[in-house]
Amino acid sequence: MILTLFGLSIAIFLSALDQTILNAAIPHIAADLAKDGRDAAMSPWMISSYLLTATIATPIAGKFADIFGTKKMLMAATLAFGLASTLCGMAQDMSWIILARALQGLAGGAMIGLCFVSIGEIFTADKRGRYQGFLAASFIVAALIGPALGGYMADAQFWRYIFYLNLPLSLLGCLLFATAFPPAKNERPLAKKIIDYQGILLLVAFLTPTMMAADRFAESGLNDTWTIVLAIASCVALPLFIYREKTAAEPLMPMSMFADKTIAICLLTVFNSGIALFGSMLTLALVMQEIFGKTGLETGTALVPLMVEVAIFSVIGGFISTRAQARKWLVTIALALLILGTAMIYADLHDLPANLGPTKILLDAAIGGAGLGLMLPVHTIIVQNSASPQMLGVATSMTQFFRSLGGTLGTGFLSAVLIMGNAHGSRFEMAGALSAALGLYLAGLSANFFINFFLPSHRD
Repeated sequence: MILTLFGLSIAIFLSALDQTILNAAIPHIAADLAKDGRDAAMSPWMISSYLLTATIATPIAGKFADIFGTKKMLMAATLAFGLASTLCGMAQDMSWIILARALQGLAGGAMIGLCFVSIGEIFTADKRGRYQGFLAASFIVAALIGPALGGYMADAQFWRYIFYLNLPLSLLGCLLFATAFPPAKNERPLAKKIIDYQGILLLVAFLTPTMMAADRFAESGLNDTWTIVLAIASCVALPLFIYREKTAAEPLMPMSMFADKTIAICLLTVFNSGIALFGSMLTLALVMQEIFGKTGLETGTALVPLMVEVAIFSVIGGFISTRAQARKWLVTIALALLILGTAMIYADLHDLPANLGPTKILLDAAIGGAGLGLMLPVHTIIVQNSASPQMLGVATSMTQFFRSLGGTLGTGFLSAVLIMGNAHGSRFEMAGALSAALGLYLAGLSANFFINFFLPSHRD
């Protein structure tokens, strides 16, 4: 069992690491691979292509785990990740590395979803919490060290080894899964071996313009024709996807899940936690640099304790949530802390007193960070305990899917609000735009707080 957990930690670490490790390395890679200005303009897609395909792959991998078995899918995804990473390292031009990163994202998104599915499959309900917390902590630690590690390797002219190092770790993870992955505690029946190809195509047709629109919205707001076109395409594809899933013999994303009040509440909450997890880092980075004039290095250093705190509290939340009766109270306390911390930052930025310093903002963020960490593992556990055995894979992966989607759309929205609020003016205009965005998010969190009162006290 220990070897299996080590393999799952490797898979989570690799997938999360490659979401952030290129942030500081992109200029170096573009300098090597871009042949002209047009190629250089494509460089952000080294990150966007990974995030897009990873988001698409997460629910698909969960469904495939229900059809073919979690162990087989996890081995295939981990091996594919190593091979795609090697292709990234071998890249000779921008098109090559962007395509290879898209393939890497497919495998990476599948790995994240399948790791959490594995916990639900091989552990009984009373033990899932502590291990979900450890996996959440592994994700956060990887996201924390990724930019620094990527920047260091790029500065040393070793950017290709950012990718090559993934291959031996992927092979090790695949070997551990092949030899040590235990049988399910309660052998669950697999779903029918029917693949919903139309559902997959419609999911891609919905998610691709949605995420591209969020990306363009972050850069240009609504003053961009392509943003509007992509948003319309997304709105057309969504009802078609829902109709297909309601009528398919073996749907990719069964709509019956959303009829379950408990699962619906949990998915809405993890969507909000995704905004908090990814959007909070962008918000705090902007506050530190644009309002308090800190350098990138100073900002990164200042945020390290916060990320460590979130990781620690995610482990604590996992241990607490092993007791079914404690989960509803845990969610209530966690959301209250997240709301309190966000409200304190909002109040500070709304008035922006002249003597306000970064220490006060970071202390406010620490309160919200404790709540975020406590909340990260608990809804996945509730969903696993609520879903039928045949839908364990897709239901679990949906929690990761909604968290990732929340992070993508929330970050895009936050960036657009800053643009529309003249964020590049004075520090007071920046503070005003940030407080406006946080005010809207607070409204959503508050609604979420009351909705979670409808969760059952326990459901195992």
